[in-house]
Amino acid sequence: MSNGGKTNGKNVPFSKGLIIGFFMVFLIIYGVFISSFIEDYPTYNMGEFLPIFMNYIPLVCYIGAFFLGFALLIFIRNTTVQKSREIQSRKKSKTGSAYREALFLVIFLFTFIPLFGPIFDQGKNDQNFSIYNEDWNGASDFKNAIEGEGYNVMTIQSSLSATERLDKSILLVLLGPNLFYNPIFEVPYFMDFFDNTTRNSLFICHDHGSTSTLLWEIFIASALDPHFQGTVPVTIFANGILRDNGSYYVAPDFPVIQSFSAHPTTVGISDVILSEASAVVGGPFLSYFGWDLVGSSTEYGYVDKNDDHMYSFDDDFVDLSLMSGVLPGFPDKWPLGGYSQGVFMAKDAITSRVFVSADASLFNNELISESGYDNLQFGLNIVNWLTYGEPKDDWIIVFDEAHIRPELTRDMTSAGIFGFITQYIIHLSTNPITAWIYPLLAIYSLKKYLPKKDKKSEKKKADEQDKKEEREKFRTSSFFAEKIGWYREKGRYGKALTLLYRRLERKLNALMRGQKITTQNVIDLVISKEPKTTKIKIRRIAKFMDTIIAIKDGKSKVKNEQEFENLYFEMEWVVNNV
Repeated sequence: MSNGGKTNGKNVPFSKGLIIGFFMVFLIIYGVFISSFIEDYPTYNMGEFLPIFMNYIPLVCYIGAFFLGFALLIFIRNTTVQKSREIQSRKKSKTGSAYREALFLVIFLFTFIPLFGPIFDQGKNDQNFSIYNEDWNGASDFKNAIEGEGYNVMTIQSSLSATERLDKSILLVLLGPNLFYNPIFEVPYFMDFFDNTTRNSLFICHDHGSTSTLLWEIFIASALDPHFQGTVPVTIFANGILRDNGSYYVAPDFPVIQSFSAHPTTVGISDVILSEASAVVGGPFLSYFGWDLVGSSTEYGYVDKNDDHMYSFDDDFVDLSLMSGVLPGFPDKWPLGGYSQGVFMAKDAITSRVFVSADASLFNNELISESGYDNLQFGLNIVNWLTYGEPKDDWIIVFDEAHIRPELTRDMTSAGIFGFITQYIIHLSTNPITAWIYPLLAIYSLKKYLPKKDKKSEKKKADEQDKKEEREKFRTSSFFAEKIGWYREKGRYGKALTLLYRRLERKLNALMRGQKITTQNVIDLVISKEPKTTKIKIRRIAKFMDTIIAIKDGKSKVKNEQEFENLYFEMEWVVNNV
């Protein structure tokens, strides 16, 4: 007959661990799914965009999974320790160290994969617009041209905060980034980047990616710092493809920009070709936000949001209802056609400069050297203007490769893995909010997993040293000197040991109250006094009792002085443990 009212206690902790593990895996998978959804949404929903809070959901999922992972490790450790205590102390220590060794193995793999990975992929980030990508969609030619002008070019693989270690002025180039900029870490960085005490510049090349969100984050941050206000104005990138029926190469998707304003970056520039670019919302917005328009399409240019290759106000517009509710005078909709579309903008804030391009493809290896166009010279003009025409050694050109990733997959290159691991260390150690507590947090988190001195080995060495000293003391004692001299000459070690055994024999008679001294009776006595006596201790006592009783009865002999000494010290141990 089954009993449905009772529950096996062993299943309770198992179920708890299973639940924690399930939710940890669920949060990781859900975070990856939401990340992919956010990235693919603009591709399949032209002209539409998700609320900005959606960008934070994957981060929340990963943080939750991180804490659940720690909770699972603690749960496993506690469960294992509790179970180990029921077995024996020796096995407990081995079991407890197994998880520590497993954790060290995981840390080892994550640490050394980026070090050995470059053996296979040379450590290069060969994604779109990467300066290490020598294919048509890379920007290696642009990087080589900048170096040819005498500039020092570097890249970021982990966090923008890594540039804070540089002691020169920085020109930060964001060339078509498509990975979300975390405002918790990046906004404080840009607040320091545009500090009035330093001279840095920013070159943004938008390519339907994450730079639009970044500009809004910087704009919001500027409202919190009076010294930062007005340095980087905000802009709105239209979600769609710029097409120009009045000036293009091959097709309107490849507009040729020929309308330039008088600006240092446009000297000697007449034709610049773009590829499936975006556009900034122009008209009064440019002057309202404080931008200087540098280049624009013809009046036949428009932003196609629904990919129908024709302009229609009902489809191709920017929804400004949110802004019109806050700022009086703003219309609810703004057309994306019927006038020239802005593609290049600049802002001179005295101690810093910003240049924004609505396209990054004009600097890739395919278009930058296209015959008959000025893309390369235009790029060099921009770099020269952003560095104030100062000596090349005073500036470092830094390309942000940390926010470039494959279009449809996760970045599993050695550079990508290295950046993923180190970005959080750099974030936490350089962010003003967390920098002061990060070292303490790191020490507290890793203290119990760091290698420690082997206390067991040290105790064993100390015991051996004590035993050695006791042996030397025994050999030189007057008792041993007088007695062992005679027995050594006669070779009667068994007789000497029998005499020494009388001390233990008197103790056993007192404890056993008249019972015969046998091995089994002694074992029963020990167990009755200490029920939790280990099997190792019982076997050791039983072995000695069998030996000493056999010697006393004349059934066994002590062959040499070394055996005599060993049995003597074993007898002392038994006296202290009975």
